[in-house]
Amino acid sequence: MQSIPMEAPEPTGATAVHYDLIRIIRTLRVHAGHGALAAGSASALFSVVYHGPLRTTDLAEREGVAAPTMSRIVAALERQGLITRMADPDDGRASLLVPTEDGRSYICGATSRKSQLMAAALERLDEEQRTELERSIGLLADSLAAAAEEAAGAERNVNENEERV
Repeated sequence: MQSIPMEAPEPTGATAVHYDLIRIIRTLRVHAGHGALAAGSASALFSVVYHGPLRTTDLAEREGVAAPTMSRIVAALERQGLITRMADPDDGRASLLVPTEDGRSYICGATSRKSQLMAAALERLDEEQRTELERSIGLLADSLAAAAEEAAGAERNVNENEERV
């Protein structure tokens, strides 16, 4: 005889935060409309806008993806007219990625439907709530990046130790 599963408790802590982030991302993706950039492309464009000009290899490292993956993302962003290349003044053989005006506008919220939806949601909060949310999300993003880097470092150490044995 099969038992009926009991109700799961309300998620708390990390589980609740993770679930809420999934809901946010899903809502933005579903309501962004056609032509919205995928998360990887939007993140790469954000990095070029706020941290560029960058070489493709530096962008791949910053985004934590393999060089071939970043090359495909960059090619798509170039086709869409969101980034362009300029000669690297320090190395004539290399090029640097820079945002176009359309790319800058997309990231700065002038044309991104996702940014417009996020702005509308933030407008529902009072100023204190918005300030606290911005601070908390930034802290979470930084803490998650640090935890992921620590985990990757620990995994590299385990792999190196296994290779020595």
